[in-house]
Amino acid sequence: MMPLTVRQGGARRSVPRQAPLLGLALGLASAACDEGAGLENLPGANGTGGVPRVPRSVGAAENPLAAPALRGPVTLSDAELAPRALTLMGSAAVGASGSCSSCHAIGRPTLTRWSRLTADFTRACLGDTTLVDSAAVDAMLDCFSANAPRASTLAPAQFGVYAAAAHLPWFEFLFQNASGAGADWRRQHDDFVSRVGMPRSGAPWSQVQFDEVAEWFARGLPLLFELVPEDRGEDCAPVLDARLAEHVTAMAASGWRARNEQVPLLMYGCEPGQAGASCLSDYPLARDVIGESWEAPGGAVIRLLYDNSETRSTFWSRCSPDGRYVASGRLRRGPDGYRGQFVDLARGEPIGADFSYDPTFFPDNSGFLVQRDGGNGNGSSGPSDGTADPGDVALVCEQSVLAGDPLEISGDEDQCIQLGSQIGLYQQLAKSLDGDDYWVVFGSYDADNGGLEPVLSNPSAAFEARSTTTLVPMLNLGSGFEPGTPARIQTPEQGDPMLSPSGRLLVTRIKGAERASVVDGKDVVTAEQSGYALHLLSSQQQGGEWDVQLSDVGRICLIGGQAVVSYDARWIVFHHYVTESAARWLGYSGPADPAFERYLELGASDLYLVDLLDGSTRPITSMGAGEYALFPHFRSDGWIYFVVRTLDGREYFAATDAALLLDGGQGD
Repeated sequence: MMPLTVRQGGARRSVPRQAPLLGLALGLASAACDEGAGLENLPGANGTGGVPRVPRSVGAAENPLAAPALRGPVTLSDAELAPRALTLMGSAAVGASGSCSSCHAIGRPTLTRWSRLTADFTRACLGDTTLVDSAAVDAMLDCFSANAPRASTLAPAQFGVYAAAAHLPWFEFLFQNASGAGADWRRQHDDFVSRVGMPRSGAPWSQVQFDEVAEWFARGLPLLFELVPEDRGEDCAPVLDARLAEHVTAMAASGWRARNEQVPLLMYGCEPGQAGASCLSDYPLARDVIGESWEAPGGAVIRLLYDNSETRSTFWSRCSPDGRYVASGRLRRGPDGYRGQFVDLARGEPIGADFSYDPTFFPDNSGFLVQRDGGNGNGSSGPSDGTADPGDVALVCEQSVLAGDPLEISGDEDQCIQLGSQIGLYQQLAKSLDGDDYWVVFGSYDADNGGLEPVLSNPSAAFEARSTTTLVPMLNLGSGFEPGTPARIQTPEQGDPMLSPSGRLLVTRIKGAERASVVDGKDVVTAEQSGYALHLLSSQQQGGEWDVQLSDVGRICLIGGQAVVSYDARWIVFHHYVTESAARWLGYSGPADPAFERYLELGASDLYLVDLLDGSTRPITSMGAGEYALFPHFRSDGWIYFVVRTLDGREYFAATDAALLLDGGQGD
């Protein structure tokens, strides 16, 4: 293992063993599809790791640059412009699909939020876009750095709608003409586009298309409220249908945890005769390393598996079913030059891999899927409407590609297949228990990449009445996986879909009521989460296509990030950000309590475990201010792996036995 460092200080709190999260306030989350780009790759910038400045030559003013226009003039009327812009973004309100709507719900909350982000970027950096000389170019890049959410990242949210122009000539000109850019400017620009550029799916917009969308935003989204209807959302009422309990009981005997035990699938960190909570005992307790406890009351422990502070992760991290590998995107390229990694806990070191985000594993330990930029410069999510974009790549590999202790995974191995545009971001994998059917699920989502900067609100739920969830069957050909025909399910005002390992239980986040307000003279619409929806899923093949049906079996009226289902379908786990409204629930006198002030400044997040048999909820971490427990996920035997990020730049992959203890002590 990499050396573990000692954490310093930070206010602590005592968390009740069991309490509801009903009514906790929500705010806006970071922009969907939000990926950070390292400022170390920004030529001419003064941000962390920026390329050293090259002094301007005396004659620079005599040789002015001729920058292309950032955007061209648009003379369309508001009545002509608004539906054209909505069509380009794929809004179902005007009968369109694909493009931005493959990842986002293009409703009032999303569009008004993007409008504010666009206005902020315009005001901060776009006062003069003529770029007459290298000094102006460098000043523009400096502005990007200064307005980044953190000193080490760029993100689409900071550019607003201009993120969709990242591949166009004006941004390319910036990188080509920055002082100190050198011959490597094109790679640096491509890296910038792959991290910041939008939309993530479908073909990138042409200059003329971008001009029309940008003009609509510049005019303040005229006719938005006439063309895009309000979605009322859902008031959550807690209920658990008897069919859910029947399903959980059946999965205890025949789900993927039981199946993998029967193989048997050997769990990493378990010595002969060990099982459940007695495993992973060779890894240090978090409290012994950091000096204070991250555990919530109740007896569960947290063990530190790996120090990932050198590169840090982006978005999801996920472990293999046997717990040996932890995969993640990287905030900063590793020494191998890759943006992705599989940390082999047995070797205590990362395997560099050519992907950027969203690693997930099939529950039988047979393979994994990752997302990466295929080279067209607009990210790597495939559109859920089935349109093709050869530049967008999801990569699926057999698990055997990891078996030979490789030094890297390029994606060119015989065990890997590029899937192209069929798979959307934030996907989850499953395999049926009564056949050889493998599944990938994805749908509208609100991105969540906390802990790199203070987060003081939970993810929004800006879904639409027209939101859908897509399931793609994956055919195991023996020599690799191949996608089949997608099946789409209507999931109105729900998103962030997560499928249980068996593919029989679907959990989504529910949109609550839209709230309209005026901020700085602009109309703003927000959408809070009201809870989680639980659906039993059945599927059958008819004429070469899949018919998928959902049965509504419950509501969990809590708020937080995406909820992950355990291999035995007994539990769901998610992370929840500490907000002002949580002060009294956490045991403080109120938001003004001096002991709570650091949470209002630095934020924090904790993990919560929900028992699907009775709906009871338990906090399973107790993080200090500026400490974020994130992206929990189960391995097959019930250990929960997760990420801990701190605002001072440290990051760990950790594990807790909380679900195992609640399931009978050892969980075996």
